[in-house]
Amino acid sequence: MSTLVNKKDQKVVNRSKKIPVIDCDVHPNPKSYEDLNPYLSEYWRDFLADCKWKGVFPNIPAMAIVANAGHRMDSIPPEGGLGCSSLDFYREQVADRYNYANSILFPDSTFMLSASPQHEMATAIASAYNDWQIDHWLSKDSSLRGSVVIASQDPEMAAREIDRVGSHPQMAQVGLSIHSPYGGWGDNRYYPIWKAAVRHGLVCTFHVSVPGGVFRPGPNYGNYYPEFQTNNGLTYQAQISSIIFGGVFEKFTKLRMLFVEGGFAWLPSVMYTMDTHWRNLKREVPWVKRPPSQVVREHMWFGTQPMIEPESHEDEKHVLDIMKMVGLNNFVFTSDYPHWEFDAPHAAFARFPKEFKHQIFYKNAVDLFGLPNPMDTNGTN
Repeated sequence: MSTLVNKKDQKVVNRSKKIPVIDCDVHPNPKSYEDLNPYLSEYWRDFLADCKWKGVFPNIPAMAIVANAGHRMDSIPPEGGLGCSSLDFYREQVADRYNYANSILFPDSTFMLSASPQHEMATAIASAYNDWQIDHWLSKDSSLRGSVVIASQDPEMAAREIDRVGSHPQMAQVGLSIHSPYGGWGDNRYYPIWKAAVRHGLVCTFHVSVPGGVFRPGPNYGNYYPEFQTNNGLTYQAQISSIIFGGVFEKFTKLRMLFVEGGFAWLPSVMYTMDTHWRNLKREVPWVKRPPSQVVREHMWFGTQPMIEPESHEDEKHVLDIMKMVGLNNFVFTSDYPHWEFDAPHAAFARFPKEFKHQIFYKNAVDLFGLPNPMDTNGTN
């Protein structure tokens, strides 16, 4: 067996039997909110204790079928707590089992902090999550990479938080919600966030969310969970259009964005539609200098979960054709652990060609996040 070994934590990547995997969507949890107390000021500790942490993640819908906070029941560690609240159990159940070279962490539910009407509280909790993430996860495993959690309803404060922890060597991205607090993500009020992300070389990653709190004016997510899951892609389409026609990438030419848990089959249609209207109507958006489809391929990446799992060889060809129309370099593997929609790499990609798996499982993530190539025998992780 040929292996790569990190001497610090003795992480082993099996090179001969399994393709290495970089999972770009893992959601760690504290065992309880009280784990964040050491990272909060006395004022906010007292405030949150008195209000019992209500309003922190506002209006996450209590849909009937979403039991156990949407977590896999078997993701709960033996000692108890929320799913993915034990690093050792995560390694055993997922990272080691599927030959993970790296995991990109995005603390669970923190994408809803930007929906809180009380932005001062949300900003304090975002900072606490960042320090907790560094102490309880990143410092204990050098293969892990983190998200700078922010409260984006105050872009200036969010930028200061990115500056505070964004230079940590294991921070890889800025964590955002696909719903924006005010207006679309293409609005220039969010420029301080993009500017800070570029300053620290961080990817801006958008995660699926629901329109609660200040997100409420967003698209209706429906009455039923399958309805909500189906409609997620509509929000992604609207935000990508806002970012492209807002000219964000013309202003921030080094900015890179990743969109996870929103699907991707709709992308060719959106890219075609944006190109068509840009050619005919670009007098209204003269700051957009290139065809939108080109901007997408140069600046945007997409997570594979929820993967379209083909049931036949013909279906596999159709899925690959869709991904090629966007660009095979623009997809990274995402599992969404510990949520019940978790995509196991060996199952979700069972029918796909081996070379495709190498590209999706780790090569594209290496390029996007600047990670060491796990197949490089001289590299360390």
